[in-house]
Amino acid sequence: MACMWSPSAEDLTCAICKGVFRDPVLLQCGHNFCEACVLQWWGVKRKRECPCCKSVCTRRVLPRNLVLKNFCDTFSLEVDSGIVCGRHYEKFKLFCLDDNTPVCVVCKESAQHRDHRFVPVDEAADIHRRSFSVHLEPLRKKLNLCKDVKGKYEKADSDIESQAQDTEEKIRGEFRVLRDFLLTEENTRIAALREEEAFIRNAMKNKIADLTSKINTLESTIDTIEASLKEADSSLLLKCNAINNDVRRPLPDPEAATGPLINVAKHLGNMSFKVWHKMQSIVSHTPVILNPNTAHRQLHLSDGLTSVKCGPEQPLAETPERMEHHRSVLGLEGFTSGSHSWSVEVGDNPVWSLGVIAQDAQKMKDVASGLWMVRFCHGKFTAFSPTCQVSILPLKARPKTVRVHLDWYRGRLSFYDSDANTVIHTFTHTFIDKLFPYINTWNESIPLKILPMKYSITVTE
Repeated sequence: MACMWSPSAEDLTCAICKGVFRDPVLLQCGHNFCEACVLQWWGVKRKRECPCCKSVCTRRVLPRNLVLKNFCDTFSLEVDSGIVCGRHYEKFKLFCLDDNTPVCVVCKESAQHRDHRFVPVDEAADIHRRSFSVHLEPLRKKLNLCKDVKGKYEKADSDIESQAQDTEEKIRGEFRVLRDFLLTEENTRIAALREEEAFIRNAMKNKIADLTSKINTLESTIDTIEASLKEADSSLLLKCNAINNDVRRPLPDPEAATGPLINVAKHLGNMSFKVWHKMQSIVSHTPVILNPNTAHRQLHLSDGLTSVKCGPEQPLAETPERMEHHRSVLGLEGFTSGSHSWSVEVGDNPVWSLGVIAQDAQKMKDVASGLWMVRFCHGKFTAFSPTCQVSILPLKARPKTVRVHLDWYRGRLSFYDSDANTVIHTFTHTFIDKLFPYINTWNESIPLKILPMKYSITVTE
């Protein structure tokens, strides 16, 4: 087709509904109408007359005007796509700069656009294309950024799921240990009860057997005497010696029917407390628990979160508190008051650091601005703090266990050789920020272990 549509707008308009034809049908008189419109018209008028020329239509089935329908469909697409003005059915050839909308030549002359400025649609389209192109690159960058962040969120979601599953399994493992202990303790106590029951009942059965034997003897003697009393005199006298021997046989009286019972109080008294006290063998309390969400990607923590060693880098989720530049991990709880101590077994680990770090330094990723620590690196001890330069510590012996003691109120952070009970170094500072335990290691074979505290259970009135 040379042009998008050739009929005029009037040729495509239904005389009844005044809109573009929908499913047009052709009457015998040659006029076209929407099928639904003409059938409704006839239903109201009760006559099958043409609404325009009043000619009577005798056809029962109205033929569809497919050619006209194709023109109407094409025209509707042009209107919907913005090529043709929906009010005047003219092509958009101008662009109103004041209303920022395309208009046809009829719209241009209307009162709505009086004294407005116009440019050809192709010129206006070029202007907007250039404007849109300027915004395209920043939008693409933002799209890529959103996709990148979405990908990180999806990875974090997957990490959270894996973390939850792993933690759940470890929780179940801890409770399996407790259940196994309790089951073993239950079986042990029941076995002790059964053993005591068997011992006491065996003694009781021996007494019952002895008494049964005596009863049988007595019953036999009584039966003999009763039978002899009924015999003739001569027969009785012949048996009297034997009967006298049976009667005079010594039979001591039975002991009173008493005996030891099950020591119920021994088995049930304070049973839960005794079991709880015995659980000290499998239960421990560690003053510092390591926070896996702060661990450097090359640090591997134990299941109980009490020891750490260096190893291959792990694909851990990004978290605001994760240590990125130091191969370190922080304690779970921070301190803003009080006195706190924890001991770390360093053993023969050749490279390690212990201390505390301020929360603000961690958040700002400026570790050096809030870190107090002592470091051992290949035989040399050094001390570091935000307010002092690195200093070398002259130590005579290499400690195997280091105790860290923080006195927040007095502003003292001390490090001790636990075995020798000597001071390695002491920092003095007025602490104002929350401080977290800090542990650093580069060694893959020897972990740093936070030692459990020694405790005891006492009973007081």
